[in-house]
Amino acid sequence: MSRPYQEVRPSQFVITLGPGSILETGSGPVVLKTVDTIFNEIGRNPQDFEIVDERLSRLELSGARIARVPTNAELGLPSDRTIYPTHGFPFWSLCTQHRPHQVLYEAGSGCPECPPVSPQQRMEKAGREAIRFVQACENGHLDEVHWHGLVHEGGGCGTKHYLWHGGGRALRLVRIECPRCHATANFGQAYAKSWRCSGRIVEHGGRPAPATARCVQKARIVQRGAANLRLSLLQSALTIVDMPTRLHDILSDRSLMGAVGALHPLGLLDQVALMAGAERAGLPQDAIEYLKQTPWSEISKAVDQLLGVGSTVRSSLHDDEFDRLRQAATCGVPAVPHPHPGSPPLFEVRQDDVRLVQGPDRRHRLRVAPVSRLRMVMVQTGYQRLDPQKAQKVSTAFDWNGTTWYPGIELFGEGVFVDLAGDSLTLGGSRANQWNERFMSDPDGDPSLHPVHVWWHTLSHRLLRALSVDSGYSSAAIRERVYLSVRDGRVAGSGLLLYTVQPGGDGTLGGLVALVNRFENVLSHALRDVDSCSNDPLCQEAPSVGADGVACYSCLLASETSCEHRNQGLDRLLLAENLP
Repeated sequence: MSRPYQEVRPSQFVITLGPGSILETGSGPVVLKTVDTIFNEIGRNPQDFEIVDERLSRLELSGARIARVPTNAELGLPSDRTIYPTHGFPFWSLCTQHRPHQVLYEAGSGCPECPPVSPQQRMEKAGREAIRFVQACENGHLDEVHWHGLVHEGGGCGTKHYLWHGGGRALRLVRIECPRCHATANFGQAYAKSWRCSGRIVEHGGRPAPATARCVQKARIVQRGAANLRLSLLQSALTIVDMPTRLHDILSDRSLMGAVGALHPLGLLDQVALMAGAERAGLPQDAIEYLKQTPWSEISKAVDQLLGVGSTVRSSLHDDEFDRLRQAATCGVPAVPHPHPGSPPLFEVRQDDVRLVQGPDRRHRLRVAPVSRLRMVMVQTGYQRLDPQKAQKVSTAFDWNGTTWYPGIELFGEGVFVDLAGDSLTLGGSRANQWNERFMSDPDGDPSLHPVHVWWHTLSHRLLRALSVDSGYSSAAIRERVYLSVRDGRVAGSGLLLYTVQPGGDGTLGGLVALVNRFENVLSHALRDVDSCSNDPLCQEAPSVGADGVACYSCLLASETSCEHRNQGLDRLLLAENLP
């Protein structure tokens, strides 16, 4: 997928970019439009690029479907051909070719103090000189800074450019002057103020929203490259199946699963209904014969797995994954081939390679299971702007012929699953008590604040660093998935999955699973000096337990590509007081 002088990988689009994000290109910054615009642009249906994951669609996406973003290669287009629609943003530019001031101007008009050039050259110059400040609010709106109102305080004298004086060391040294009426404003003071929000959803294109759409939330001026200007919200799911490969291939047919999904919740699905659905879906005759010869109990169990339902009550997709990972670590799962030939297996756990590792304090034994093959589907469900604790979610879903779709990516790789071998995790000490009080007082009952979750999450970050030493992957390339199962108010199980994935057909090269045989050394390295930090005493003297505990970048915090909880719910001292 390409832009002018800029190529974006589909995984990069889903994980870090997406609709409403600002992309820097050689011809200036642009904003990515909504996902449906690309399918309109190329004249294709999202179904042609569908990623099938019924469990994720039904349990987390309310039945919506998932489409990957097509690339130039699979469309048979040159790599320098732009296929994703964008529009230039921001519209204002700053010309630095003049002294003693610089010129802030609207891109369409061009810099009034520069020699006249062609419209094409004028727009290219404006893109290269695009102002680095924009305006955003916590309701997800993004717009230009209202420069006219900033200088004239709500009015205006009709000018289309301003003089920019000062700068360099601090924004408070910048003074913006109107060349017509000589009104001035201090940009440092303006940067610190709140401003009226225009209500503009910038990925919809066009100029600012009409007055009827104005937002009641106050907006702030921020730099267009700020990390908090757009925070992607991701939903992901592991593909964990333990059924015959042939049965999985047949039931993965989209048309058949659509019929099955409609009948199953109503209790109307039986073998007769399944056969009728298979014939309507146009399945080959040999596939229909296979279904007829397969016991209904086996088919029903496979359908439950694919739809994300089962005999036990599960509150979330995470609980479902955790149950299946524990089962896989106990019994093993042979390699489950992908429905599409040429793709790597969906899931594999070799029972003979599962190991029990004694902790340094010999309080617990850790069960370490190598997941030699796994498939992860990641979906960008929306984004937030500015403060993730307060900001509203803006959805990235789009409608296509009455069906809701989300952008997603299919990734393959490997991982290591760690849980306790046969016993429950018991925590003690002052930090455990503080976290328990914090969890009990949380009105939402956030599971990431539960002391058991904090313990596993903290251990996960220590293991991330230790694994990166010998695995061949950087710590930023290894991701975590922390599991906590609470049933009837009691902890029914807990554990974590450390994994690495990448797009494409080859997955990864076994660097993580190869360390299972030496996991004692990995664990010893991870827990070494856990009770101290190079930033002590500042790190250790953290205030009372909140969303954050005793953690800093020197001892615990991980890259944003690794941590699924934004580095919250970590406490080095809790782990130090309760070594396994």
